[in-house]
Amino acid sequence: MKPDCQRRSMQLSRLLLVSFLATASLHSQAQSVPVDGPSTEDSEPTRDNRLDINAYLVIGLDDYGAFHDKEGTESNTHFILRKAKLGFDYEFNNAWRAELGLDYSIERDNQSLDVGDANIDYRGFDFGNIQIGRMLEPFGFERLDGFSSLMTNERSLATSVFAPGRSSYGLRLNNKKKSYTWAIGIFQEASDPASPRSITGRVTAAPVREPQGALHLGLAASYRDFQDQEFQIKDEAEVFSADNVIRSARFDAKDVQLIGAELAGVYHSLTFSSEAMTQQITQTNDRRWHYSGFYTQLAYFLTGEQREYSKGEFKRVKPLRDIGAVELVSRFSAVDLQDNGIGAKAQILMLGVNYYWKKRFLIRLNYLIPDLSGNALHDDPKGEAITLRAQYRF
Repeated sequence: MKPDCQRRSMQLSRLLLVSFLATASLHSQAQSVPVDGPSTEDSEPTRDNRLDINAYLVIGLDDYGAFHDKEGTESNTHFILRKAKLGFDYEFNNAWRAELGLDYSIERDNQSLDVGDANIDYRGFDFGNIQIGRMLEPFGFERLDGFSSLMTNERSLATSVFAPGRSSYGLRLNNKKKSYTWAIGIFQEASDPASPRSITGRVTAAPVREPQGALHLGLAASYRDFQDQEFQIKDEAEVFSADNVIRSARFDAKDVQLIGAELAGVYHSLTFSSEAMTQQITQTNDRRWHYSGFYTQLAYFLTGEQREYSKGEFKRVKPLRDIGAVELVSRFSAVDLQDNGIGAKAQILMLGVNYYWKKRFLIRLNYLIPDLSGNALHDDPKGEAITLRAQYRF
């Protein structure tokens, strides 16, 4: 790393440390001023001028073989700062709310400081809420789950490849109840007016929601006007510091149509989730491409905990005992990016173990076994990967 890069890295690291220390101090001093008001199963008590400050830090190690390296290097090990997040959530009153998040990460020699969610939310209508600003598009059970609440070190290959991420700006209507949710919005991928635009919507329902468990069903769709921009899928295959070794064909696209289905549930200490996604892309010359993918994930608490479900998502785990909680996780994810005689098919089997201490500290260890067929970046795309993460919430 060059001297000027090292200086910037040190400056950013100091700034990050100061931010976290300031957050801890502010969080201990933050006051909420509740105002008496009606409360129902799906609503919260009236609150005015409430500021919530949250932060978490995730560090770790990636060790992988030739599969995840574009040059085919057989052994690669990288220490990473996966994510440092500082978030502010301010409720002016029951109707108005504002959100701002900052994300910082270090991957090899690359540093990234990004704005996460940055939006204003109006909740004064009976039918639902209106949000405007920077936010995630409403697509995908796993995509919409917060990073610090994931059961694995990275989201599945299928989610990473297909589920839209955070838009530069957008307008979203949504409503969340304990047994169902819906959301629909219009989004612009980047600040450039020529960047892709989309209409994305999602509905979920929990036909079963009992003390011993719950069942989740979801369906999402997105139409994306690509405005003749270049389209190509590139993914690092569930290893943050790896190269983008899984790739589709590259071409200019007119539009993209995306559909996703969700099935998830929890029963006592067992948690299950699965999604299937399909994508159709229309090239500028009207040639069509079809891609698809899915994942299935199982998790089980050896120490008896049960993951809570509410409003279309799983909640963070609180161990039952002072010694913490242990969870076993397995996942199989696959994508088919091969069409018109070009592209690749890939699949990854992941085995993992998680250790939770209270609600603040978490260690995750994942072992990944990948497989690739079709077009590859080099002749011998083989080799497993191990990823380790330690997470602390301030």
